[in-house]
Amino acid sequence: MARLGTAPDKYRHDGALRKDAATRHLCAGVYLDRTFRGIVLRQVHNDTAHMVAPSYGFDLVPVVRHAWWAWGLETAQHLCVLMVFAIGCAVNPPATLSVVSGLGFWFMARLAIKSARTVLPLRAKAATDTWLHRTRWRSDSDELRQQTRLLRLSGVGCVVLAMTPPLMAGFSRIPLGEMTRATALFALLIAIVVGGRGAAERICLNRMHHAASSRPRKLTLRQQAIHDQQFHPYVVYRRPSPPEPEADPESFTFELIDEDRSPFVGSGELVHRWLPPLTVQLLRSAKDLGNPLEHKSMDEREYPKAPFETHELVAYLKKAMAPMGDGDDPTGLRGFSVHDRLYIAESDVRPSPEWLRKRPNQNDIDKTINDPYDAVHHFLEIGANVAGELVTTVFLRVTVKGRALSLDFATCALTRTPVDYQVLNAFAESGTSAVMRSTLRGLFNLPSQVAGMWRLIEAPLLLIGAVRARKNRMLKPRRGMAIGAQLSIREEKSTPWKHAQLDEVTIHDHMKLIEQRLLKATEDFLESRKIDTSAFKKRADSIINTGVLNMGGKTEIKQSAIGTKAQVRPDAREPDKNTEQSSTGDEGER
Repeated sequence: MARLGTAPDKYRHDGALRKDAATRHLCAGVYLDRTFRGIVLRQVHNDTAHMVAPSYGFDLVPVVRHAWWAWGLETAQHLCVLMVFAIGCAVNPPATLSVVSGLGFWFMARLAIKSARTVLPLRAKAATDTWLHRTRWRSDSDELRQQTRLLRLSGVGCVVLAMTPPLMAGFSRIPLGEMTRATALFALLIAIVVGGRGAAERICLNRMHHAASSRPRKLTLRQQAIHDQQFHPYVVYRRPSPPEPEADPESFTFELIDEDRSPFVGSGELVHRWLPPLTVQLLRSAKDLGNPLEHKSMDEREYPKAPFETHELVAYLKKAMAPMGDGDDPTGLRGFSVHDRLYIAESDVRPSPEWLRKRPNQNDIDKTINDPYDAVHHFLEIGANVAGELVTTVFLRVTVKGRALSLDFATCALTRTPVDYQVLNAFAESGTSAVMRSTLRGLFNLPSQVAGMWRLIEAPLLLIGAVRARKNRMLKPRRGMAIGAQLSIREEKSTPWKHAQLDEVTIHDHMKLIEQRLLKATEDFLESRKIDTSAFKKRADSIINTGVLNMGGKTEIKQSAIGTKAQVRPDAREPDKNTEQSSTGDEGER
């Protein structure tokens, strides 16, 4: 099945998001967010000692590629500005210092204007309060005092910086007109560099936005490794540490679902799980026995050996779920995929495991599926997404043990990427006018752009890390080896679940559709193997109809006692509810 970002965008039409919209939004994010770009380069590209988190609904390779492009443009700007200052210091030092003072004056003037816009309303409010004899808030007085001090300092700085060029011209005995022309030339060169970088960034964004595919044609060694790892069947997760005791001894909290403890790395918030798993005894059906079941003992009805291998049920479920994502069906689930995932804890990974060098084949996966006590846990991964922005991933683990079938079901969800990263979807944000606005924005922030030259000291370490990233350090055993993914950039840049109320309907809708089809397919498979499904049908109907399941959240219990001879001592700081009810009743009678 084609992965997101590699297949043609056959469903794109005007007004609709592309299938790889999440990938493109994250690619835009590395240009717009320097912190995010640093995370991608340092903790994803240059970190070869840990596996890359699985990618759900997006492709990580284009994001890494554009992160390097954005870093290259920024570094080139800083190098060019540094070169201009170096040439200026060698040719005309007073003019170079005048440029620096001019940039400082620009910064101080903007700071003074910003402070004045805050001070004037506060002073007007303070005068009004004094005239009307109203009580003033201490926070207003503190802010007015702070902003006034900042306005004075910035004003003094503007005066000093404005007087610096004439003083330097007098001390250096250079005509003021000649120094002004040299200063203007150096300032113009710096403006061209900064403005050119802003235009180049927007041009790169426009090309990425209009390109048919966001994926590069040729991959580097590290990009190829990232591609292999983000779609690798094996996922290494970290077992949770024991929880710390509650700070408030009077409050006890049941944590039903904690996303930080979810083993499903990169899949987002754990929003749904069957607790406990659905179990079905493998009993003979009435048609197989030929007699009423009430006259049969458990030994006669029970299969001494399961009538099927576990991998046979998993293969049947794959085939049964595939029509949900039929590309020729206009009502099919978009971004639908069915894959095998093998989860293993960091502490169970052997030094230099074979599966890092060679991907497991289907026979190896089937052996893991059939062994319910293996350190590697197999999950059937079924996903659906809306342009990669809303990703619903269902995990189903099928095991046969104790002469019973066990189904462990969980659902994770990824919400939308930040709105700031979706700027190219807005009107007139990907054309010529956007390039001009980006250029002017860079010139408006010229002082801060020039001050960013200090980031050049970080470039050597980043480049050394990039050179070292050509070698996979996970293949060499080392002490305390832990190769689990440290972070997922898609999870880091997802809208918090509590703020995604409008999208919960779509996510739960996809979850329910997949859940119902899985249960029906499992029932059909069991019936085809002459297994009694009466108990399974009752539990499946209860799951589908009642929905009494673990849907996340926390249950807080206060002023309660748990255990034998436990007592509750009322808190004197809280009012007595019985007293309040009595007084309310008395008032009602009156």
